[in-house]
Amino acid sequence: MSLPVLKSPEYTTTVPSTKQTIKFRPFLVKEEKLLFMALQGGDQKEMTNAVSNIIKTCVLTDDFNVDKLAMFDVEYLFLQLRGKSVGENVDLRLKHPKGSDCKNIVDVSVNLDQINVTFPEEYSDKIQLTDEVGIRLQFPGVKQIMEMGDIDLNNENFDQLLDFVCSCVICIYDNENVYDTFTKDEIKNFLESLNQQQFEKVQRFFSNAPKLEHDIEWTCNKCERKETIHMEGLASFFT
Repeated sequence: MSLPVLKSPEYTTTVPSTKQTIKFRPFLVKEEKLLFMALQGGDQKEMTNAVSNIIKTCVLTDDFNVDKLAMFDVEYLFLQLRGKSVGENVDLRLKHPKGSDCKNIVDVSVNLDQINVTFPEEYSDKIQLTDEVGIRLQFPGVKQIMEMGDIDLNNENFDQLLDFVCSCVICIYDNENVYDTFTKDEIKNFLESLNQQQFEKVQRFFSNAPKLEHDIEWTCNKCERKETIHMEGLASFFT
């Protein structure tokens, strides 16, 4: 006689960048083990890969592709999964900033439901380069990030930076047409034709990317000093 199959509850949430509503289930013991092993290893690429695989397994929506999601989408969705799988609260051990006389460490509980992706003011994926011509961009998918590694938007390796931007172009448009079919060389030539001010607009799109962030206010139970700590990125909530 086969053992009974346990049914997992289903939840819904919204992908921050695409506004797609998806269904998901909590992650199971086997998936939690995968995450634990990645966290123990401490390798950022392994952690990102483990988180992506868990999301891919737990999301039940057919037309969902985790590999194309921006990193802030992946971070947000994982916190949603973690909240429904382990509990909405995560316990952090916080200490005063460097230079403080008090070395006390305080346990603080943070509600994951209060953590959201913050979009910059007047956020748009369309960048107007001239009065007539603009470019539409997308943030690199998590798979692309793992393949390309860290990109410094201000570094001196211009060819690497240009390849990165080329891979994120959705289309070029003017007052009459949208150009969404092009080769890599064509879009590279287009980007190389921009002046410095126009290319800086493109760079700002990436440097001002939405972020998973949250400010935590806490009071030391020893010196009674009030502190505020800014948490940013998924790793901050597993300190």
